[in-house]
Amino acid sequence: MTDEEPVPSHLARDTVALLTPIPNGQVLAAVCAVSGCRCDVIEFPQGTLAVMADDREGLADVAATRVGAFVKNAPILAMERRDGQLSVVSWTGGVRGEELPPGLALDRAPEPVVALMTGAMTIEQLLEHVPDRVYSGRMGRWRAFWALRRLNRQGRREQAERQTQ
Repeated sequence: MTDEEPVPSHLARDTVALLTPIPNGQVLAAVCAVSGCRCDVIEFPQGTLAVMADDREGLADVAATRVGAFVKNAPILAMERRDGQLSVVSWTGGVRGEELPPGLALDRAPEPVVALMTGAMTIEQLLEHVPDRVYSGRMGRWRAFWALRRLNRQGRREQAERQTQ
């Protein structure tokens, strides 16, 4: 690409996202909403991805701190793509870990996550790619709180049923 060629709009857009091992996208959407992080959450077999609605500088750290406070033992990858450069930082329990090489950090990530974070796919294309596993973290805090309570009760019921079988 030469300096005269325009940068494709999806590459020019900054992206802020969290990749977590949480198996339930509804839970991550509610946790993000309670934390004040507006996002779209996509559920994959390997975990869930929360793509922030805002891409302001430093949001990945704020979101990872807040979500990590809820998800104490699960490692979180906070990812930012700015001006085509990808940075990935690991977080555990709301505490910032080390910065990771993006290639190694995304080695086992689902292909759509890699495509989004490298700029090969837009968030709109990703949401169309997996429409049945997309959850909105754009709800009020009270609604999110009650959703978390409902999901917690539902999870306990399912666990009790599995134990009785």
